Amino acid sequence: MQKKHSPSKSRTTCYVISDAARDTVWSVRDRLALLFRLTSARIHHNAVELDLPPEAQLQLFYDLCNELDRALREIVIRWPSGDAPPSRV
Repeated sequence: MQKKHSPSKSRTTCYVISDAARDTVWSVRDRLALLFRLTSARIHHNAVELDLPPEAQLQLFYDLCNELDRALREIVIRWPSGDAPPSRV
């Protein structure tokens, strides 16, 4: 005799991100892709004119990290009804 399994409840956690935060994430992604293409062109074509000073690189990455951090902090987690968020260790 086989046991019949009842379907389990769907326990989908929902992450809600604002339009502004989503746009920031896309913008950061686009700028990182541009930095990748510039760096790649600099290396493959020995294009010295595409060199960025280390201080400028530091500032770019610092700004990108801060923007991404602000966008990610805006994410709201909606737990399935009746479930409590997991406790942090």
